[in-house]
Amino acid sequence: MKHQRSWFTLLVGLLAFGWRPSDAYRVLGLFPHPGLSHFKVFHPIMRGLAEAGHHVTVVSYFPDNEPLPNYQDFRFEGQDILTNAFSLQDFTGRTLWDNFKEFFELSAWGAHSCKAALSSAAIDEVLRIHRATPYDLVVMEMFATDCLAGMAWLMRVPFVGLSSCALMPWHYDRVGLPDTPAYIPSEFSSFSEAMSLAERAENWLVTKLTKLAYSIIVESNDNRALNEKFPHTAIPDVRQIVRNVSLILVNQHYTLSGARPLVPVVVEVGGVHIGSPRPLPKALQAFLDNSPDGVIVVSFGSVLKAATLPDRKRQAMLEAFKGTNMKVLWKWETEMDDRPGNVFTQKWLPQRDVLAHRNVRLFVSHGGLLGVSEAVHCGVPIVAMPIYGDQFLNTAALVNRGLGVRMEYARIDDNSYVKRCIDEGLNGEKLVRARAVSKAYRHRPQTPLALALWSLENVIAHGGMQLERSYGADLPWFVYHSLDVMGIFVTTLLAIIVPSVWWFCKTCKTQQIS
Repeated sequence: MKHQRSWFTLLVGLLAFGWRPSDAYRVLGLFPHPGLSHFKVFHPIMRGLAEAGHHVTVVSYFPDNEPLPNYQDFRFEGQDILTNAFSLQDFTGRTLWDNFKEFFELSAWGAHSCKAALSSAAIDEVLRIHRATPYDLVVMEMFATDCLAGMAWLMRVPFVGLSSCALMPWHYDRVGLPDTPAYIPSEFSSFSEAMSLAERAENWLVTKLTKLAYSIIVESNDNRALNEKFPHTAIPDVRQIVRNVSLILVNQHYTLSGARPLVPVVVEVGGVHIGSPRPLPKALQAFLDNSPDGVIVVSFGSVLKAATLPDRKRQAMLEAFKGTNMKVLWKWETEMDDRPGNVFTQKWLPQRDVLAHRNVRLFVSHGGLLGVSEAVHCGVPIVAMPIYGDQFLNTAALVNRGLGVRMEYARIDDNSYVKRCIDEGLNGEKLVRARAVSKAYRHRPQTPLALALWSLENVIAHGGMQLERSYGADLPWFVYHSLDVMGIFVTTLLAIIVPSVWWFCKTCKTQQIS
């Protein structure tokens, strides 16, 4: 029966995309990061390619549970899966130094992912397959390492980058995209596009220094790892390889993150992981249906372990929840014996489908982009408590759009503070803004998945001409910023002004002597 469903799904996909046998391409996906939240963005795209009739090979830590006949999985090795992996015990707040601390942690993470990926037998296997039956395209995550871009160079095929979050500072230059720190917040910052002078100064510093550090630390490590893996092949500098990227699909959308300049090689597919609603488990459906006063959903995502929340903070949140007439549905990994009567816990939530229920009034989150996107899609206001990474950036975007409240982790041991944040999130104005932004977020000429698939097929069909590529990516930094032109202007002005001043002073002195 399961096999029959797979064939039926494939047939529906082929008909929906108007597939003909001659249109089928061979696509290789490389995803070395062990975070499930990242792969949840990439999997619908790769499976969508398979449903469109293409032959898809995916190397990751997350095999498809119901693979199609033309979807083949290989597994990377050497890293633990990041699910309920991070404790909340040691988190405090965020300072300027934390931006750089997170970068160095990320670069170490990227080095580990690179080493584990290149050491995996799966890499040798897909290279062997490519020699027998060549791939047409390589799709890879662009995050904290670029070493697998060397695979695309070895195979001599175009490659596409996928980003599960907003673009990192080092992604901009490789495609000639402006990264103006005056209004484009860094992925490591805590700001929206509307920044004060002090915030712009911090954003500029973080953007420029992390970009420089990436080139010194990460790209050097990538080059070293590739040379060790392929010692008899003269692989170019990875910085040169990634400048030939044919497309970057980024999990953001201007309706939430803010409008900014894009070149055609960068395509926004924010919310690409959000599919059609699926039926809820019967018990959960009954719980939501029987909550006419409303439900507050609490989830800190798949990586943070909510049960590691310190007792004093958990008690303060429970006190705040007890003071509302709504029910609370909390993703909590263990038993919670002291919970109030209106608080219910589950170890796992079908989050997107829960948020779509008509009785859900508020989402209390850590600010992770997948959950934020799902709540925005469903028109649910958000109280976000950012902990690390892009959660601060996502929270700032929610506050700036008027549909979110930022709740400071360091202050949630005060139940009155938590209650104020919840009350603000339940404010009617927040709901109005959430529904308005939701309409704009969903109102697109085509679905994010359809846009992603079209863009990938376009790269294979026409990418050799690189018509979408900006020439700005080929310019030296001083030419890109017109410093050479300004140098000519300044030199010319000085060449005119200095002799003129000298002549004027000399003339005045001569007249005085006369």
